[in-house]
Amino acid sequence: MNRRGRERRARPRPAPVVQRTDLALAEIVADRFRPSTRTLLLDGREAGQVDLNDPRRLTFAYMRRIADLIDVFRPPGAGIDALHLGGGAFALPRYLAATRPASRSEVFELDAGVVKLAREHLMLRTTPKLRVKVGDAADLLRVEPDRCADLVIGDAFDGPHVPAQLSGAAFAAEVCRVLKPAGVYVLNVIDVPPLDEARAHAADLRATFANVLWIAPPGVLRARAPGNVVLLASDAALPEAALRRAATAAVPREQVLAA
Repeated sequence: MNRRGRERRARPRPAPVVQRTDLALAEIVADRFRPSTRTLLLDGREAGQVDLNDPRRLTFAYMRRIADLIDVFRPPGAGIDALHLGGGAFALPRYLAATRPASRSEVFELDAGVVKLAREHLMLRTTPKLRVKVGDAADLLRVEPDRCADLVIGDAFDGPHVPAQLSGAAFAAEVCRVLKPAGVYVLNVIDVPPLDEARAHAADLRATFANVLWIAPPGVLRARAPGNVVLLASDAALPEAALRRAATAAVPREQVLAA
Protein backbone atom coordinates (compact mmCIF):
# COMPACT_ATOMS: atom_id res chain seq x y z
CA MET A 1 0.00 0.00 0.00
CA ASN A 2 2.80 2.40 0.82
CA ARG A 3 4.53 1.45 -2.41
CA ARG A 4 1.42 2.34 -4.43
CA GLY A 5 1.25 5.66 -2.59
CA ARG A 6 4.86 6.41 -3.50
CA GLU A 7 4.17 5.50 -7.13
CA ARG A 8 1.24 7.90 -7.26
CA ARG A 9 3.33 10.72 -5.81
CA ALA A 10 6.19 10.00 -8.21
CA ARG A 11 3.98 10.04 -11.32
CA PRO A 12 5.23 12.93 -13.48
CA ARG A 13 2.79 15.65 -14.31
CA PRO A 14 2.07 16.33 -17.99
CA ALA A 15 4.42 18.70 -19.73
CA PRO A 16 3.07 22.20 -20.40
CA VAL A 17 1.35 22.79 -23.72
CA VAL A 18 2.39 26.02 -25.42
CA GLN A 19 0.76 27.23 -28.62
CA ARG A 20 0.24 30.58 -30.28
CA THR A 21 -3.32 31.31 -31.31
CA ASP A 22 -4.38 34.17 -33.58
CA LEU A 23 -4.86 36.35 -30.49
CA ALA A 24 -2.47 35.21 -27.76
CA LEU A 25 0.32 32.97 -26.58
CA ALA A 26 -1.59 30.18 -24.85
CA GLU A 27 -0.20 27.78 -22.25
CA ILE A 28 -1.81 24.89 -20.41
CA VAL A 29 -0.03 23.90 -17.20
CA ALA A 30 -0.82 20.94 -14.93
CA ASP A 31 -0.93 21.55 -11.19
CA ARG A 32 2.14 20.27 -9.36
CA PHE A 33 0.16 18.49 -6.65
CA ARG A 34 -3.03 17.65 -8.55
CA PRO A 35 -2.11 16.93 -12.19
CA SER A 36 -5.77 16.60 -13.21
CA THR A 37 -6.10 20.35 -12.55
CA ARG A 38 -5.01 22.38 -15.56
CA THR A 39 -4.53 26.13 -15.74
CA LEU A 40 -4.90 28.06 -18.99
CA LEU A 41 -2.70 31.13 -19.38
CA LEU A 42 -3.06 33.67 -22.19
CA ASP A 43 -0.07 35.96 -22.66
CA GLY A 44 1.06 34.94 -19.17
CA ARG A 45 -2.24 35.77 -17.41
CA GLU A 46 -4.40 33.11 -15.79
CA ALA A 47 -7.47 32.78 -18.02
CA GLY A 48 -9.11 29.68 -16.57
CA GLN A 49 -8.67 26.51 -14.59
CA VAL A 50 -10.47 23.17 -14.65
CA ASP A 51 -10.16 19.84 -12.86
CA LEU A 52 -10.47 17.22 -15.61
CA ASN A 53 -11.42 14.51 -13.10
CA ASP A 54 -13.92 16.55 -11.10
CA PRO A 55 -15.65 19.51 -12.80
CA ARG A 56 -17.36 20.32 -9.49
CA ARG A 57 -14.01 21.32 -8.02
CA LEU A 58 -13.34 25.02 -8.63
CA THR A 59 -10.20 26.50 -7.11
CA PHE A 60 -10.38 30.05 -8.48
CA ALA A 61 -12.23 31.98 -5.77
CA TYR A 62 -14.26 34.11 -8.16
CA MET A 63 -15.49 30.99 -9.96
CA ARG A 64 -16.53 29.48 -6.64
CA ARG A 65 -18.60 32.60 -5.90
CA ILE A 66 -20.32 32.27 -9.29
CA ALA A 67 -20.91 28.61 -8.51
CA ASP A 68 -22.53 29.67 -5.23
CA LEU A 69 -25.11 31.56 -7.27
CA ILE A 70 -25.61 28.58 -9.60
CA ASP A 71 -26.22 26.42 -6.54
CA VAL A 72 -28.90 28.59 -4.95
CA PHE A 73 -30.77 30.77 -7.41
CA ARG A 74 -32.88 27.92 -8.78
CA PRO A 75 -34.44 24.96 -6.88
CA PRO A 76 -32.18 21.90 -6.49
CA GLY A 77 -32.06 19.86 -9.68
CA ALA A 78 -33.70 22.52 -11.83
CA GLY A 79 -32.03 23.19 -15.16
CA ILE A 80 -30.52 26.57 -16.00
CA ASP A 81 -30.26 28.07 -19.48
CA ALA A 82 -26.94 29.92 -19.47
CA LEU A 83 -24.98 32.11 -21.86
CA HIS A 84 -21.25 32.33 -21.14
CA LEU A 85 -19.41 35.35 -22.53
CA GLY A 86 -15.88 33.94 -22.69
CA GLY A 87 -14.86 30.30 -22.63
CA GLY A 88 -11.33 30.03 -21.28
CA ALA A 89 -10.95 26.55 -19.78
CA PHE A 90 -14.76 26.09 -19.90
CA ALA A 91 -14.89 25.35 -16.18
CA LEU A 92 -18.23 26.99 -15.39
CA PRO A 93 -20.19 25.35 -18.25
CA ARG A 94 -18.83 22.01 -17.07
CA TYR A 95 -19.68 22.80 -13.45
CA LEU A 96 -23.23 23.63 -14.50
CA ALA A 97 -23.52 20.40 -16.50
CA ALA A 98 -22.17 18.34 -13.58
CA THR A 99 -24.35 19.89 -10.88
CA ARG A 100 -27.53 20.53 -12.88
CA PRO A 101 -27.61 18.00 -15.76
CA ALA A 102 -30.86 19.42 -17.17
CA SER A 103 -29.08 22.71 -17.89
CA ARG A 104 -28.08 24.11 -21.27
CA SER A 105 -25.00 26.25 -21.85
CA GLU A 106 -24.02 28.27 -24.89
CA VAL A 107 -20.47 29.61 -24.78
CA PHE A 108 -19.21 32.54 -26.86
CA GLU A 109 -15.42 32.49 -27.26
CA LEU A 110 -13.56 35.00 -29.40
CA ASP A 111 -10.39 32.95 -29.90
CA ALA A 112 -10.82 29.85 -32.07
CA GLY A 113 -7.38 28.69 -30.93
CA VAL A 114 -8.53 28.59 -27.31
CA VAL A 115 -11.47 26.38 -28.30
CA LYS A 116 -9.13 24.09 -30.24
CA LEU A 117 -6.77 23.82 -27.26
CA ALA A 118 -9.66 23.05 -24.92
CA ARG A 119 -10.86 20.27 -27.22
CA GLU A 120 -7.41 18.75 -27.64
CA HIS A 121 -5.93 19.20 -24.16
CA LEU A 122 -8.74 20.01 -21.70
CA MET A 123 -11.22 17.29 -22.66
CA LEU A 124 -13.88 19.76 -23.83
CA ARG A 125 -16.73 17.83 -25.43
CA THR A 126 -19.61 19.77 -26.91
CA THR A 127 -23.11 18.31 -26.77
CA PRO A 128 -26.62 19.58 -27.49
CA LYS A 129 -26.56 20.90 -23.91
CA LEU A 130 -23.11 22.50 -24.15
CA ARG A 131 -22.57 24.42 -27.35
CA VAL A 132 -19.70 26.69 -28.35
CA LYS A 133 -19.79 29.57 -30.85
CA VAL A 134 -16.61 31.29 -31.98
CA GLY A 135 -16.90 35.05 -32.39
CA ASP A 136 -17.31 38.36 -30.62
CA ALA A 137 -19.73 37.88 -27.73
CA ALA A 138 -21.30 41.30 -28.33
CA ASP A 139 -22.23 40.35 -31.91
CA LEU A 140 -23.39 36.87 -30.95
CA LEU A 141 -25.53 38.17 -28.10
CA ARG A 142 -27.40 40.53 -30.43
CA VAL A 143 -28.88 37.64 -32.41
CA GLU A 144 -30.08 35.76 -29.33
CA PRO A 145 -33.85 35.87 -28.80
CA ASP A 146 -35.47 37.91 -26.05
CA ARG A 147 -35.79 36.24 -22.65
CA CYS A 148 -33.85 33.12 -23.59
CA ALA A 149 -31.46 32.86 -20.62
CA ASP A 150 -31.72 32.35 -16.88
CA LEU A 151 -28.08 33.30 -16.44
CA VAL A 152 -25.52 35.35 -18.40
CA ILE A 153 -21.93 35.07 -17.20
CA GLY A 154 -19.46 37.71 -18.36
CA ASP A 155 -15.92 36.38 -17.98
CA ALA A 156 -14.06 37.76 -20.98
CA PHE A 157 -11.02 40.01 -20.95
CA ASP A 158 -8.85 42.18 -23.14
CA GLY A 159 -5.68 41.99 -21.09
CA PRO A 160 -6.83 42.72 -17.51
CA HIS A 161 -9.92 44.67 -18.63
CA VAL A 162 -13.46 43.74 -19.59
CA PRO A 163 -13.59 44.36 -23.37
CA ALA A 164 -15.07 47.72 -24.33
CA GLN A 165 -17.73 46.08 -26.51
CA LEU A 166 -18.90 44.07 -23.48
CA SER A 167 -19.14 47.14 -21.25
CA GLY A 168 -21.38 50.13 -20.76
CA ALA A 169 -25.05 50.79 -20.19
CA ALA A 170 -26.04 49.85 -23.76
CA PHE A 171 -24.45 46.41 -23.41
CA ALA A 172 -26.05 45.93 -19.98
CA ALA A 173 -29.41 46.66 -21.60
CA GLU A 174 -28.68 44.04 -24.27
CA VAL A 175 -27.95 41.49 -21.53
CA CYS A 176 -31.20 42.48 -19.81
CA ARG A 177 -33.06 41.86 -23.07
CA VAL A 178 -31.95 38.22 -23.31
CA LEU A 179 -32.53 37.46 -19.62
CA LYS A 180 -35.76 35.93 -18.42
CA PRO A 181 -37.68 38.08 -15.89
CA ALA A 182 -35.93 36.49 -12.90
CA GLY A 183 -32.61 36.01 -14.68
CA VAL A 184 -29.23 37.10 -13.36
CA TYR A 185 -26.23 38.73 -15.02
CA VAL A 186 -22.85 37.87 -13.49
CA LEU A 187 -19.83 40.00 -14.41
CA ASN A 188 -16.28 39.19 -13.35
CA VAL A 189 -14.10 42.31 -13.06
CA ILE A 190 -10.37 42.42 -12.27
CA ASP A 191 -9.48 45.71 -10.61
CA VAL A 192 -6.98 47.58 -8.48
CA PRO A 193 -7.52 50.30 -5.86
CA PRO A 194 -9.45 52.60 -5.97
CA LEU A 195 -11.71 50.20 -7.96
CA ASP A 196 -12.61 52.70 -10.67
CA GLU A 197 -13.45 49.98 -13.21
CA ALA A 198 -15.62 47.97 -10.85
CA ARG A 199 -17.47 51.11 -9.79
CA ALA A 200 -18.07 52.11 -13.42
CA HIS A 201 -19.43 48.64 -14.29
CA ALA A 202 -21.62 48.66 -11.18
CA ALA A 203 -23.03 52.06 -12.13
CA ASP A 204 -23.95 50.76 -15.59
CA LEU A 205 -25.68 47.77 -14.03
CA ARG A 206 -27.58 49.92 -11.52
CA ALA A 207 -28.88 52.01 -14.42
CA THR A 208 -30.39 48.87 -15.98
CA PHE A 209 -31.21 46.40 -13.21
CA ALA A 210 -33.19 46.80 -9.98
CA ASN A 211 -30.73 44.86 -7.82
CA VAL A 212 -26.92 44.76 -7.86
CA LEU A 213 -24.51 42.96 -5.50
CA TRP A 214 -20.72 43.01 -5.14
CA ILE A 215 -18.81 39.90 -4.00
CA ALA A 216 -15.07 40.07 -3.29
CA PRO A 217 -12.48 39.63 -0.53
CA PRO A 218 -12.74 42.30 2.21
CA GLY A 219 -9.45 43.92 1.24
CA VAL A 220 -10.62 44.32 -2.35
CA LEU A 221 -13.99 45.76 -1.34
CA ARG A 222 -12.21 48.27 0.91
CA ALA A 223 -10.04 49.30 -2.07
CA ARG A 224 -6.89 48.20 -0.25
CA ALA A 225 -5.88 45.30 -2.53
CA PRO A 226 -6.22 44.25 -6.16
CA GLY A 227 -8.39 41.29 -7.07
CA ASN A 228 -11.56 39.96 -8.64
CA VAL A 229 -14.93 41.58 -8.03
CA VAL A 230 -17.99 39.54 -8.99
CA LEU A 231 -20.97 41.77 -9.78
CA LEU A 232 -24.48 40.27 -9.81
CA ALA A 233 -27.42 42.11 -11.37
CA SER A 234 -31.08 41.21 -11.71
CA ASP A 235 -34.52 42.78 -11.84
CA ALA A 236 -35.59 40.09 -9.37
CA ALA A 237 -34.47 39.80 -5.76
CA LEU A 238 -31.06 38.15 -5.51
CA PRO A 239 -30.41 35.34 -2.96
CA GLU A 240 -28.28 37.67 -0.86
CA ALA A 241 -28.51 35.77 2.44
CA ALA A 242 -27.45 32.45 0.91
CA LEU A 243 -24.62 34.10 -1.02
CA ARG A 244 -23.43 35.87 2.12
CA ARG A 245 -23.34 32.59 4.06
CA ALA A 246 -21.29 30.93 1.34
CA ALA A 247 -18.89 33.87 1.03
CA THR A 248 -18.41 34.08 4.80
CA ALA A 249 -17.64 30.35 4.98
CA ALA A 250 -15.12 30.54 2.13
CA VAL A 251 -11.39 30.26 2.78
CA PRO A 252 -10.22 32.97 2.50
CA ARG A 253 -13.39 34.75 3.54
CA GLU A 254 -15.24 37.01 1.12
CA GLN A 255 -18.01 39.54 1.53
CA VAL A 256 -21.29 40.39 -0.20
CA LEU A 257 -22.36 44.04 -0.43
CA ALA A 258 -25.42 45.64 -1.99
CA ALA A 259 -24.51 48.30 -4.54
